[in-house]
Parts: sequence; C-alpha cells; structure tokens
Amino acid sequence: MKKSIRTKLMALLLAATIVPMALSMVISDFYIKNQVTGKAIAENRSLLEVGKDNILNYMNTLNRNSLSVYNSINSPTSLYAIIERFTAPGADAEAADLAYRTTIYQHLLNMYQSNKEIHQIHLQIGRGEDSWSYLLARGLFRSGHEAEGGWPAGRADDPAPFMEPAHKSASYALDSRQSVSARDVITLRRPIIRTPSDQVIGYLSIDVLLTELGDICGRLALSEEEKLYVLDRGGNVVCGKEPEDGDLLKNTGWTRKLLTDPGGTGDFKWSDSAFSGYVVYDTLQTQFMDWIVVKQLPYAYLYQNAQGIRTINSLIIALSLIIAVIATLVVSVQFTSPIKKLIARMNLVQAGKWSAGADARLARSSDEFGVLERRFGTMVSTIEELINREYKLALANKTNQLKAMQAQINPHFLNNALQSIGTLALQSNAPKVYGLVAAMARMMRYSMHTEESIVPLSAELAHAKAYLELQKQRFGEDLDAFYEIDPETMDVAVPKMLLQPLVENYFKHGYEPGAGGSPGDGGAGGVSAEIEAAIAGASGTGEAGAAGQAGARLYVRAWLEGEREWLRVEVADNGRGMEPGPLEHLRARLNRAAAEDVTGGQIGLANVHMRLRLYFGEEAGMAVDASPGGGFKAALRIPLRQTPSAEDMPAGEQAPGARDDKEGTR
Repeated sequence: MKKSIRTKLMALLLAATIVPMALSMVISDFYIKNQVTGKAIAENRSLLEVGKDNILNYMNTLNRNSLSVYNSINSPTSLYAIIERFTAPGADAEAADLAYRTTIYQHLLNMYQSNKEIHQIHLQIGRGEDSWSYLLARGLFRSGHEAEGGWPAGRADDPAPFMEPAHKSASYALDSRQSVSARDVITLRRPIIRTPSDQVIGYLSIDVLLTELGDICGRLALSEEEKLYVLDRGGNVVCGKEPEDGDLLKNTGWTRKLLTDPGGTGDFKWSDSAFSGYVVYDTLQTQFMDWIVVKQLPYAYLYQNAQGIRTINSLIIALSLIIAVIATLVVSVQFTSPIKKLIARMNLVQAGKWSAGADARLARSSDEFGVLERRFGTMVSTIEELINREYKLALANKTNQLKAMQAQINPHFLNNALQSIGTLALQSNAPKVYGLVAAMARMMRYSMHTEESIVPLSAELAHAKAYLELQKQRFGEDLDAFYEIDPETMDVAVPKMLLQPLVENYFKHGYEPGAGGSPGDGGAGGVSAEIEAAIAGASGTGEAGAAGQAGARLYVRAWLEGEREWLRVEVADNGRGMEPGPLEHLRARLNRAAAEDVTGGQIGLANVHMRLRLYFGEEAGMAVDASPGGGFKAALRIPLRQTPSAEDMPAGEQAPGARDDKEGTR
C-alpha cells in the first residue's frame, strides 16, 4: 500500500535522516565545484595569455619577414625597386626576368631561410598578361608567366595583408612536376603596393608549416581531456591540439557564440550533446590577422579533483542510510502492526465473516489501538444487526409489491371484458360466453394464489393466454397472437407474473386500433426488420391465418440456450414502437432496476426486471428494442444454474392454469 501509515512513517524517518545528509553533500559539492572551477578558469586564462603572447611573437616575426620586400626601398637592387621596374609602363617582363632573376632569388632565399617553418614562397609581379611569377621551395626555384597566380580573386585590389587558416599547401603552375609536396600550412598573403599610394603591384604568399605553431598550442593544453583551437573570425581552424575536428567546429553552438564576441578575453558555460563544460578564450588581433585562441574544459576534467571528496561523502551517507533504514523498519513495523491486524479484520468483515479475525490481546491493550479494536468490534456487531433487519425488511417489501401487483387488475379492463361478455350473451347462446367466463376465472384464480412466488413457465404461459383470450373478445379479428415455445422450457421455474405484464404492456403503450401490416412489410404498425429477425419463425405457429393478413400481432417465444444454461423468453408486437429518446430513457430505468423506481410509465416492465435481478442476480435481466416505424420487443435472459429452488414451488401441485398442450398453440 503506497499510502499506508507504515509507508508514510518510513518515508518520514528516512527523510529526517537523508535530507540533512543530502543537503550537506549538495552544499559541499557545490562549494568544492565552484572553488575548483574558479581556480581552473583563472589558471587557464593566465595560460592563454602567455600562449597568446607566444603566438603573437611568432606571427609578428613572420610578418616582419614579409616586410623585407620594402627593405632599402631606394636601393636599385632592392626587391621593391625591381618590382617597380617590372611594372613600369612599357616594361618587358621576360627581359626584366633575365636581368633580375638572380637578385630576386637572393631576396626570396633570405626570406625562406629566415624561418625554418617556411614551406614555400610565391611572388607574383603585376597582373594579367604582363604578370611574372617566382616560386621558391626547398631545392626548387622557378620563374615564368602564370595564367592563375593563386591569389584570391576577391582581394586582388585589397592592399591589406591577411592570414589564411590551415589548409593543404597550394600547387602552383610553375611547379609542373609537383616537386613540392603538399603539407598542412597557414599562408601569409601580403599585397605589394606602390608607395605612398595603395596601388597593388605584386603579391607575396608565404606558406608556413604548422609545426612550431602546433607546439605552442600543444603547450597550452595540459591534459588529454582539454581541447585547444586557434580560430579565425570565419570559424576556420588555424591550428589546434586536434585539428582534425576543424570541419565540425563551424556548426557547433559554442563556436557561433564565440565568434559573435567583438574581442577581449572571457569564458562561458556550454552544454549540448557534443560538449558540456567551460569555454575559455582570448583574442589575437593585428593588422594582418584576427584570431581567437579557445580552450574547452569539460566538466569531467574540472571536477575530477573533487571526485575523491564526493566518494568519501557518499560512503558515509550510504553507511548512515543503512543504519537509518534498519531502524526505520523496526520502528514502523512495531508501530503499524496493530493497524495491519485491524485492516485484515475489516477485509474479513467485508467478505461477510462478521465474527472472524478478532484479536483478544489487542482488545485488552490499554493504548489507543486497544480502544480502536474494542470500538470496531462494537460497530461490527451493530452493523450486522442492522443489515439483517434491513434484509428482512427488503424481502417483506418485495413480497408486498408482488402481492400488490397480483391484486391490481385494471378496472377498465374488467369493465370492458364484462361488457363484451354481456354483449355476446345477448347475441349467442352459451358456449362462447362460457369460454370467456372460464378464462376470466382462470386469471382471477391464478392471481389469488399469492402464496406462490415461483411457478413453472407453463403456468405463466397459460395465464398470458387467458388474458389474450379476453383481449381477443375485446378487439375481435384485429388481434392475433403467435407462440413458439420449446417444450423443454415448460417446466422451468420462473417468478410469478412474468409474462402477463409484458403482454399487457402492448395494449397499454403499443396497440393501435386498425393498425395493419404483416411483420416486416414496412407499413405503419409493422414489426421492424431487426425485431422480426429476432423472432423469425414465430408466426408459423399461430392460428390467425396467413402471415400476410393485416391486424395487430403479438409474438411469444421461449427456448433454451447453450447447454441448458439459459432460458430466453421474448414478447414482441407490431405496435406503434418507440422513438430513440424514450427508448434510451426506458433502457436506463431498466438498468437501474432500483426498488423505488416503479413509478411512471412501464411500471410492469420495471417490476419484471427488478424481480428477475432479485431472484437470479445481476446476470439475469431484460432487454428492450423498438423501432420508430413500428414494433416493440422485450427479451428476458434467465440463468438456469441460478434457478430458484423447488422449495419455492408448491410440492406435488400443478400451477394454476397449466395446460397439457406444450407444443404452443394460440
């Protein structure tokens, strides 16, 4: 029981122990995490500051090497002076190459040897058809005209130098044999301008290997869990501890957030499916580059130093929890055991065992549980007495209702019947009058036997036939009755006054004088197709003539269903029927089957349904069906395994009105 007192008591005691310990652990863990995190972030920001300076020094050195183009600018042998003569109006590039190739080689070689990380240097002088290019790499020097110099087309007129992120080194057209192997490099691109203007007269490209820059980045990552990258403002990886991840970084959320920062240094938290932790960053901004050095610090790495303290706390809490659970179980079981005993006794009382389960020792107890046990015993005795009294009162009430129903013969019916008999007596001699009087006598004699509450179905059928015989005299040839009775059903015991109220219901609510139509003919007053299907074959046993004859028709059918497990009785007519609304209201009243629900229309139907439930239980009952176009059916379902005992029937006595002809005549 999830909400029992024992459960609540255990929860309370456990909460009183666990909550303080858990709070202590959470607070200490939070404090330790904050301290560790703050210290780690401060250390890494200092480390990035140092790394930033190293990267700037390295890149400024490369930049100064590229500026050697402008050394000794006024000297006729300077590289700048040679480039100016190359691009002078009317200059012959091929002739100039023959004149200055050696000098240009010396200048490029000086640049190449100034840094061991330089992979290759490409110089393009001029643009278009008049351009001339030079390529210097290890063991290679080439010159000549190139249709494509490799300079980004969108920046051909931009005088500002810039850096390209990590990529494979370019294979220029001058290296037709591809003597220079492709390597991972960054490229410093410097346009050569005609001073003091910004006119671009040449392009210098220096490919630099990532070895030295990678070493600097590697020294900034102190463990395998940390990741460090140098990014440009396009999100491209310049270098990093794990550069193979470069293509993925552009699409990560933390990268997009980082690139929106205008500059400076900082840190922020980030959590997604790919990374959860802190991001620490610093910016490197010069004339020729705008980079961001960024470091990822996963939570697992940050908090690994606090894991030991957390483990010790967890062990202490686990030990305390075990002790608390044992103590809680002992106390709760001892405290709630009397309540469990009382609940067990309540379950026995609910099952009808009024005197079972009493605990004498608990009743002698002087505490509150003892008082509760004694008071409960007194209450059970009182309830048992009241139930017995109410049950006997209900039985007496049902008996009185049955007797009252048997005694209530409709005065209008008696008046009409007697008028018919008197009229016939004046028009005929005696036999017909005698038959009517005999039928009337049988009905009255059957009703007067109030001591009988259970009778065979044959007696009920005889009583209904006598009633219809009198009604036949009243309505003449306009009324026909048909029967289909299984002979095996004639001796089945049923409650008295079962069929006659169903037949009478037709004359009270369904009969229409002059209504015609055979079953299923679709005319006014005809039985609906559904009801006709349910009583198929019944009309063949009537004595009214051909099935197609017009008039009021009543059908009575009885049979056994299953392995003699159920008795089924149906009474159907071709009367006016019922609309869906009133029909559903009638079904609801029948389903309630309350003893007090016997007022208003269809009293007989409600009484029959109520008595079926009283004698046979919830499995028995009555279902009704009707059609707005005409026809009404009442179907009874009675379980034979719950048939009332033969003790309810008069021993050795045939029920009043029972006949010997069980084959089912009208």
